[in-house]
Amino acid sequence: MLYLIIAKSMIELLLLAGVASYVAWFNFHPLIHGVIDIANAEQVAGWAFNPEVPPEPVEVQLFLDGRFIASQSADKPRPDLIRAGVTTGSHHGYCFTIAPQTLSPGRHIAEVFVVQPALNGYRTLIPLSSPPASFTVER
Repeated sequence: MLYLIIAKSMIELLLLAGVASYVAWFNFHPLIHGVIDIANAEQVAGWAFNPEVPPEPVEVQLFLDGRFIASQSADKPRPDLIRAGVTTGSHHGYCFTIAPQTLSPGRHIAEVFVVQPALNGYRTLIPLSSPPASFTVER
C-alpha cells in the first residue's frame, strides 16, 4: 500500500511539473529577442521580435522610472538586423520619442517590454533587457 501511495505522489508531482512548465513556456516566452539600443532624454529606441513568427511585428511598451509611457508596434525598418543575421525581416525596430517636459533632471531608468498573449486571454510583459537602460538628464 505504501508503494502505491508513493507512486501516486510521484505521478502527481510529474504532472504538476509538466503543467507548470507548459504554462511558464507560453506566458514567459524565452525566445523573444531584442534590445534597447538608445536611451536618452529624447528617445528610447531598439528592436524586438519573436523568432517563432519572424515576419510579424510585436507590440512593445515603454516604462520610464517604473511608469507606463507608451505602447507601439515594433515595425520600423532595421536593415542592420538582416546584415547581422539576426532575422530575415527588417521591420522590427521601435522608437519612442520622449517629450522634453516628461523628465526631470537626474538619473532615469528606461525599460521596454514585449507584450505577449498568455494562455488565459491576458497579456504578459516580457522585458527586453536586463538590467534596464539608464540615462541622466541634465538641464
